Amino acid sequence: MARRLFLFAVLVAALVAAAVWFADRPGSVTIHWQGWRIDTSVPVLLTAMISFMAALAFVWRLLTTVVGAPGRFLTRRREARRQRGYAALSDGLAAVAVGDRKRAGKLAKQADKLLADPALTGLLTAQAAELSGDDGEAEKRLTSMVERPQTALLGLKGLLTLAKRRGDTEAALDYARRAWALGAPAADLATDLFDLQARAGQWVEAEATLDEARKRRALAAEDIRHRQALTQYERSLQAERDSDPASALALAQKAHQSDLTLVEAAARVSRLLHRAGKDRKAAAALTNTWQVAPHPLLVEAWLALAPAETPLQRVKRLEKLVKANPDAADGHMALAEAALAAKLWGAARNHLETAAVQRPSAAIYILLARLEREERQDEAAAQMWMSKVAQAPAEPAWHCHSCGKPADLWASTCPSCGAPDSLWWGQQSQALLPAP
Repeated sequence: MARRLFLFAVLVAALVAAAVWFADRPGSVTIHWQGWRIDTSVPVLLTAMISFMAALAFVWRLLTTVVGAPGRFLTRRREARRQRGYAALSDGLAAVAVGDRKRAGKLAKQADKLLADPALTGLLTAQAAELSGDDGEAEKRLTSMVERPQTALLGLKGLLTLAKRRGDTEAALDYARRAWALGAPAADLATDLFDLQARAGQWVEAEATLDEARKRRALAAEDIRHRQALTQYERSLQAERDSDPASALALAQKAHQSDLTLVEAAARVSRLLHRAGKDRKAAAALTNTWQVAPHPLLVEAWLALAPAETPLQRVKRLEKLVKANPDAADGHMALAEAALAAKLWGAARNHLETAAVQRPSAAIYILLARLEREERQDEAAAQMWMSKVAQAPAEPAWHCHSCGKPADLWASTCPSCGAPDSLWWGQQSQALLPAP
């Protein structure tokens, strides 16, 4: 404020000084033009010129105001229309969020009419159409969004959702690839693309997706390692089909190292190492996985390393595996069966009783009945154990998280619904129910 007052004072002083200077030196001016002669002083001429320029500026301002009035009116009208359109757009998205189908549809039409930009209002219109069950209109609107760079990602993700809903995996994969190519670090998009590539058996492409997801930090490191184990396992199977045992073993080892909890990868590494004459490494791989994810498949692979051993040798070798994870019921069951075959009744009973405490099942009761018959020839005790079989908890099995159906064997994708990485080992009551 002080600076402005100072500048104003300086300007006034300069004008006063100029006026005084011209008053002391009036001078004279003579103008001859078209037979006319005008005699005046310099201050009067300057005053006349300034007055003429001020009048000219006033007239020009008046003309521009009158001429530009219609344009300004239309601009204000368009701005007000745009503001109402944006308000309808935001209110419509809020209505979609709470599932108000009627209000969302009404506001979508209003925003579409006011903004007249299908690419901008496409998301609201598409979501409103989805709420109303009109997938055709939703797809049309989402497609228009793809044409605009600012909304292309949202449009492609919406089209991906529609394609997945109608079961069009080929179209869904195309939309997922295009959306991923835009460079978004979205975890849901990375997961969708990987799952669709896995469904299509495109394991090399799926592994490339995981590499890119790691660079974009789109997925947690643990998730990436687990999914990489799946891709490497499947590529190992393909290498074996292509008669490339070296690559098959190398890929299987990578899969095992990527995720020690992937039981089938550990069993596969063991088989391939045993085939290559590397039984010590095969046993180490099984032991590592047994410590974190005990499973009957690992017991089978362990026994397959020495198929010709005697019952007593089998007991001694199984004891090494059981010691690696003494809390695993499957290990005690396997050791009890081996002890029964070797007629080591006390060891068999101890391991069966331990397994029954850890995880009671029909198989354990059947083995206890067998033990009573073979050791003591006690049919009454055997029948007592057999009477518990019907009420015993269900045996563990593979179940699909996605569709809830059981599977005989583990696979990277569910044999029933094709969902990738969805099979889970456990008892039926413990298995997760399919998503609603």
